[in-house]
Amino acid sequence: MSFKYVCIQWGYWATPRLGTEYPSLSINLPLPEKVIGRVKPISDDLAMEIDRCVCVMKKVTPELYDLFMATYAYRLPVYDLRNKYKVVTQRGILMRFGVSKAHYFNLMRVAETSLKLMLSQNQCIMLA
Repeated sequence: MSFKYVCIQWGYWATPRLGTEYPSLSINLPLPEKVIGRVKPISDDLAMEIDRCVCVMKKVTPELYDLFMATYAYRLPVYDLRNKYKVVTQRGILMRFGVSKAHYFNLMRVAETSLKLMLSQNQCIMLA
């Protein structure tokens, strides 16, 4: 499993859904391994550890934190979303933060690598 997928799982864990995270099936029925449209959850221990590292990221590099949260917790699109009339219906991350595509993907790679290092070394390691 890639670390990017772990970040996606953390984003679902970190975003409150007001009780909608529970399936509407009976408790007696086993859940399928992969529910369409849902991400398999990670353990609370791992999610809390990632959350601790994300809090460190916020203190050290707020720009990385904002992009990371917009991508994984808020699940904003990278590019503007348009309707069939080509009218922008939702601003993408690139326009909201005023960054280029290359710069955005470079910053996300730095954020993910920094988190991976913090988790593996159990200390604050932020790449700049």
